[in-house]
Amino acid sequence: MGVQLPPFETTPIEQISSTVDRLRQTFWTSKTRDVQFRIKQLRKLYWAVEDNKDLIVEACKKDLGKGFFEAMIAEVAWVQNDIIFMTNNLEKWCKDESAQDIDLANKFMRPKIRKDPLGIVLVIGYVPPQYQRSS
Repeated sequence: MGVQLPPFETTPIEQISSTVDRLRQTFWTSKTRDVQFRIKQLRKLYWAVEDNKDLIVEACKKDLGKGFFEAMIAEVAWVQNDIIFMTNNLEKWCKDESAQDIDLANKFMRPKIRKDPLGIVLVIGYVPPQYQRSS
C-alpha cells in the first residue's frame, strides 16, 4: 500500500508578487548573507527530504514510473549527498580571495574578491493539465 500524496496545488498568480516582495525584504535585512544561516537552511532541507522520502519515492513511482531503489538512489540519496557536499564546502567557497592578474598600480591596495549573495531566485514550475493527477 502506497503513501497517500496530497493533491497538487498551484500557487495563485496574485500571490507570487507578495511572496517575491517578502523574500526580497528578508534578503535586504542581510539575514540570508551569513554563511551559518545558509548552512542551517541546507540542514533543514536535508531533514525535509529525509522526513518526506516516502512521499518523494511515491511521487517518483506515480509520475515517472521509478521503482523504490531507483528513486532512492537517483532522487533522495543524490539530493542528500549534494546537500552534505554543499554544507561541508560552503564556508570555504564563501571566503574572500586575493585578486589575481591585476595592474601594478592597484596591486598595493591588495584587492580582494568578495563572494556575496546578490539577491533572490524565483523558480516557477508548471505542470501541464494533461500531467496533473485528478483528485
